[in-house]
Amino acid sequence: MRLSLLTAGAALLLCQSAAIAQTNTTPSANDPTAAPAANATTNAPTSLRSHLRDSLQKAGFSDIKVVPSSFVISAKDKDGNPVFMTVTPDSFTEVSELGGKSSKSASGSEDSVVASSGSEFVSIANNDELSSKLIGLDIYNNSKQDIGQIKDIAMSQRGHTQAYIVSVGGFLGMGEHYVAVNPSAITVTYKDSDKTWHASMNATADQLKAAPEFKYSGRWSGSRS
Repeated sequence: MRLSLLTAGAALLLCQSAAIAQTNTTPSANDPTAAPAANATTNAPTSLRSHLRDSLQKAGFSDIKVVPSSFVISAKDKDGNPVFMTVTPDSFTEVSELGGKSSKSASGSEDSVVASSGSEFVSIANNDELSSKLIGLDIYNNSKQDIGQIKDIAMSQRGHTQAYIVSVGGFLGMGEHYVAVNPSAITVTYKDSDKTWHASMNATADQLKAAPEFKYSGRWSGSRS
């Protein structure tokens, strides 16, 4: 999972916009020609909206509508998919409307979930992975060696994938041995030609031996009821 560049850009934009607003709304006491504070306050939101709209247009969005008071934005991305965005100095959320190709949600992370009218139910992109297809999937390195198998998926309390739990004991010539691998280090692909899933990771035996061992203990060893 990768951090959306647009997220960082949006946060930076708001910080810059806040500085613009501060400048526009605080006339100098030594400037007799300074406009009244009320006029500056009126002009600041317009400047913020224009700045935000220009930046989104440069990013490839079109049909942009910005709600002045809350930075709620509807637009179309460069592929023509309708999106709904909310922007604050601390987070950026982009959600494709139902039927769109993809969506992003970021306040430090990214998901591929499409909200369905704000309800508890969602629609996922058809290029997302399912855990049932990943569990038991063998991983091959660049030398075409079978270095291990995905045995489990560790998730945060918010439901974000934190790691793939990979069994590497056989490749290392030892008994049961697990390591927790960053999901971004494993490339998962699907071939339409033979309808099979594949996983690859650029790792050597020495790297896997040096990796911290993952053990099922504490809450991880608890049973399901």
